[in-house]
Parts: sequence; structure tokens; C-alpha cells
Amino acid sequence: MITLRDVSKTYHRKKISTEALKKINLQIEKGDIFGVIGYSGAGKSTLVRLVNYLERPTSGEITVDGKHLAELNPHNLREIKKEIGMIFQQFNLLESKTIFQNVAMPLILAKTNKQVIQERVTELLAFVGLADKAASYPSELSGGQKQRVGIARALASKPKILLCDEATSALDPQTTQSILDLLKKVNEEYGITILLITHEMAVIQQICNKVAVMEEGNIIEKGSVVSVFGKPKHPTTKGFVQTVVKNELPFSIKTKLKKNQQQKLYRLDMIGDHTMESIFYYLFHTFQLQVTVVFTNMTEIQDSVLAVWYIQVEGEERNKQQAWSFLVENQVNVEEITI
Repeated sequence: MITLRDVSKTYHRKKISTEALKKINLQIEKGDIFGVIGYSGAGKSTLVRLVNYLERPTSGEITVDGKHLAELNPHNLREIKKEIGMIFQQFNLLESKTIFQNVAMPLILAKTNKQVIQERVTELLAFVGLADKAASYPSELSGGQKQRVGIARALASKPKILLCDEATSALDPQTTQSILDLLKKVNEEYGITILLITHEMAVIQQICNKVAVMEEGNIIEKGSVVSVFGKPKHPTTKGFVQTVVKNELPFSIKTKLKKNQQQKLYRLDMIGDHTMESIFYYLFHTFQLQVTVVFTNMTEIQDSVLAVWYIQVEGEERNKQQAWSFLVENQVNVEEITI
């Protein structure tokens, strides 16, 4: 659906060159809710502006729905842009227009038949839960309601792709959750591919199936949300994951363990269907190891569970090594921890 190949973007201002993006390679499949996360200045918003060709890349190739954007004439480029909806952080509503008129604006500009406009806008306002606000003005709505209007407006021209640039950053946590639920509904019921830009890992956790982490114009890590959350590799990714996955040992337990350093401490990380009962069974019956659980935590990532266990183990060193090999073969990560 969206492909970026070796895409770079350099800005030149007052004889100073700034590389905003550096040879970005990204593949977003049809039906994805693809999250791009990074701190301010990472290049996330630049990436979005290139996807809908508000800006052109310095080098590289961008393909949307099988079409190379750089090869399109102005007419065809306008046509493909109609297939891309956009949701903004600050809503960008016209304060002098009613909610109905705001949602209808893309259709009005496209000179759509009035009856079609009436039917489409009515449908969309009902879809986003604002059927009773058609005659209201933006100033009469809450932030969450304004963003719902923004979503309805973005859907007016029946896009195939929806770009969300920090769409929940201005909202409180409860409202953020309702907007994320609505975006998931958009994806499921309309089959729209969503590219979501954010600096909040909790947003990625709740709605996305894939994620790319950006830093200083580079993609430093990418993959399925479950794999990136479960086994983050880059320090920046680990920092983001730790904001929502509290898998570090509590200070009180660390203090207690430091007083008794006779037994080694191990951390087991696992994703999905593993049960500790079966793991403990194998450790005890197959490898003759006695296990003491020190701390555990589990985090839900959509339909999967990420689990971390800190354990102490008694038994022969040779048996431990055989047990760790067995666990790794069964997709359980094992790490010896130094307090």
C-alpha cells in the first residue's frame, strides 16, 4: 500500500543543510495500523508530509497504492491525494462553519452532488457518534468531539489511507482511548490503512499491529508491535517500551537481593502462550532444578501477553545450561541479571 525506498529529505535554509530523513526504507501493507514513534525532531512529521506529497523527497522513491508519486502528472497526483485522508493534532476545523459543513468541505470542494453530500455526511456523523451535533459549531465541542469531526472529515472522500499526525497528543487519557477505539473501528469496518505518528508508546501498544522507531532521521528498529515490545534492541526503543511495560525489578526487591548475593538471578522473557506451570515442570522434572520466583509482571499487547519472570535457581550448573538452551529453543529469552 505504501512503500518508501531509500527516501531522504534535506532542508536548505540560510546556507545550512539539515537532514530530516536519511535513506528511509518502509513497507506498510494494506489494512495495517502502522505506528511511527520517536522523540521531537526524529523526522516523523516529515515522513508523513512526504507520503501525501505535501513535500517531495530529496532522493528516493515513494509508492502509494502501486503508483510512483514522482512519476505522476499534477492531475493524477491530485487524484491519488483524494485517496489519502489526514487527521491533525490541533483538529484544523473551520470555526465559522457548522460541524456538518466542516465534514462536508472535501465533498463541496470536489463539487459533489448535494444529495450525495447530505447522505455521506449524515452517515459519517453517525459513525463517529456526533449525529446530534450537525448544526453545532466547533467552539461548542470538546477536544475529543472536535477530533471526531476531524476523523469524519478525513473519511468524507472515502480514502484508502488515513494519516494521523499526533492525533491524540492534545487529548486527556480517557478521550485518547475513545479516539483510538474509533480509529480501530475505521480500520476494521472501512478497511482503511492507517499510518499513525506519535511519541507515546501507549498509543502504539493499544492500536498498532506494526511499528517503526525513529531517531535523528533514521529508522532504528521496526517490526510487529509484539516482537518490538517483547525484544527491543535499540536503547531508544527500550526507553519507549519501559514507559508502558514495567518489567524492571522494584527497588525494594533489589535492596533485599543485594544483601544475599549467593544465588544468581535470572530473567525470563516470553511472548504469547507460554505458561509458567509447564516451564517450571520442565525445569524441575527434566533438569532437576529448584526455582524460586522473585518477581513477575505481565503486559497485554492487543491479543498477546508479554511476561517477565525474575527467578533464582538451585541445581547443577550443567543442568542450568541445558535448561536455558531448551527455553531459548522454545522462544523464551533467558538472561543472567546483575543487581
